[in-house]
Amino acid sequence: MVCPTTRVQRALSDLCAGRPIVLTGTTPTQDAHIVLAAEKASIPAVAFLVRYGSGLICAALPGAECDRLRLPDMVGADRGNTGTEYTVSVDAVGPGTGISAADRARTLRLLADSTSGPDAFSRPGHVQPVRAARLGVLERRGAAEATVDLTAIAGLPRAGAFSALVSEDDPTAIATSREAERIAAEHGLCVVSVEDIAIYLRATQGHLQTRFTVVRESEHGQVHCTGYRSAVSGIDYVAYSLDRPIGHTTALVCLDIEDDPAPHLSPNIAAASLAAVAAHGYGTVIVVRNHDGVAHPSDVDADLVEVVRECGYTAPALHNFAPETRTMMWHFGLSIGEPLEAPDNSGTGAGARHSVLPGGLESRRVVGQVVRGDQRGRELGFRTANVELAESNSIADGVWAGRCFLVDGSVVAAAISVGRRPTFYGRGGLRLLEAHLLDFSGDLYGAVIEVHLDQWMRGQTTFASKEELIAALSADVIRTRALIADR
Repeated sequence: MVCPTTRVQRALSDLCAGRPIVLTGTTPTQDAHIVLAAEKASIPAVAFLVRYGSGLICAALPGAECDRLRLPDMVGADRGNTGTEYTVSVDAVGPGTGISAADRARTLRLLADSTSGPDAFSRPGHVQPVRAARLGVLERRGAAEATVDLTAIAGLPRAGAFSALVSEDDPTAIATSREAERIAAEHGLCVVSVEDIAIYLRATQGHLQTRFTVVRESEHGQVHCTGYRSAVSGIDYVAYSLDRPIGHTTALVCLDIEDDPAPHLSPNIAAASLAAVAAHGYGTVIVVRNHDGVAHPSDVDADLVEVVRECGYTAPALHNFAPETRTMMWHFGLSIGEPLEAPDNSGTGAGARHSVLPGGLESRRVVGQVVRGDQRGRELGFRTANVELAESNSIADGVWAGRCFLVDGSVVAAAISVGRRPTFYGRGGLRLLEAHLLDFSGDLYGAVIEVHLDQWMRGQTTFASKEELIAALSADVIRTRALIADR
């Protein structure tokens, strides 16, 4: 099964190449759209949107760009009814009526050009700008937000074109997500869903704010308490960790819902779950503190996986977690271990002992041949081993702490970057694993190495300058040393 990360990465490659893609909704019955990066809008690509789309070509733009270009809301627009914030329509100033594929392609390219000013467009016109929500699909699961997010992730100007995809089964209707997949296959287009994009953003970026960290005593010893708030869902979480691993014991993570909304650290909070973790030997209890049911369900699942990741676990045993949350673990590039016996957190079995899986925490592993890169690592001052990744590889983009196992049997700690190097190439380059080797000066070109990605540290970031990137890599190296030393 192709995972959301792979589908998004394929969509990014096509958008960078100027090809249209098919965007499906969050459910099989929702409308589907054809999407194109505005900067890459060619006449054939726009003609494709006109031929197979609804005829209305929208330009998705961030609100700040709409303000800069003086694009006010369409008179009489009712966003509360449609959920879409249309502005006045525009054409690029110049020859032509504005309605041809050539004219609309030029309008889209100008909308993506940061040097274009308000006077570059006449109003009304034949391209319909749409103001996207500030937080993108994490705020609203809409076509405009998905289009802006995709172009941003791709390292392109945050502007794209989208048009509703007309059904082939019923030309008077818009294609559903299910039919859109068939149409995309017929035309050789890749398919990505709005939910895929939301999951990708959650997996490759951090959205938790640490609110407090305290240590308190309990009958099980010291409990490390860390409070988080999700910037996406607004939900508070508290992680209660018993930090005393026994050998290579798999960490046990239990989920509890807090009944008392008061922000206190009562010894009775999650007592049964803490007892189960203590009997297991190592792990964390995650308490959900103020879940009112308003947040999108997948955002709550992603919050929980982020907390697990923040605790430093890559393959914990999960208890009381829903199947959807377990699936989200896989989307994040994490694994799930299982104890040989399920924990008893009913409050009656606190003294019971629980067996654990042998072998301990499971690392993400990549085996590949070191290839010659473009010397970016050497230029930045970090010895780097590059391994090309297949598009089907499901490891989440980001920066990991890990280890490289070399052919001579030696093991070298490494800060490992997975992705397309957005600072230099946007998202159009090859997807690479770049291992910044610590305390190593040898030559690995052509050698086959095994890389273990032990702990995810941060998402891929596009930096404004080489100096900012070097500073971030230096911080990654410091954190890697600390994390690997703890193993």
